[in-house]
Amino acid sequence: MSQQWNPLHDLMMLQDRMNRLFEDATDRRARRDADTGDAFEHADWTPASDIYETETGYLIAIDLPGVDRDGVEIDIVDNRLVVKGTRVVEESAKQRTERPGGKFLRTFTVPGSVDQSQIGAEYKDGVLQIRLPKRKEQKAQRVEIKIS
Repeated sequence: MSQQWNPLHDLMMLQDRMNRLFEDATDRRARRDADTGDAFEHADWTPASDIYETETGYLIAIDLPGVDRDGVEIDIVDNRLVVKGTRVVEESAKQRTERPGGKFLRTFTVPGSVDQSQIGAEYKDGVLQIRLPKRKEQKAQRVEIKIS
């Protein structure tokens, strides 16, 4: 069964993406202007990532080929998931360079529905997978109120 095209849904998704883009840009500018002195605020490259949502949580997959597992740091700061580290690329006589090296930084906003105490990560084959499980919400119960 194919879904019907819903232009309003596409427009809402575009608006959401643009809002996140502007939010990230203004956050970066504010951090840069504050000049906290953190070396990772001025990252050399940004790794590609995918975000998936399931009924039980979120999964973030970040491509980090050539990055040592011990060189990756994952923290939560002010409801922001911060992934940073360094990729060392050997210096030699290269004819062409496409793989970036140096410090990387990636930040994601953590939704309020995520149980931050249960966040976990796995690093395999150059892909870092971070699991953000949703909190178990209690379902609303119907309560009958009698009028006296």
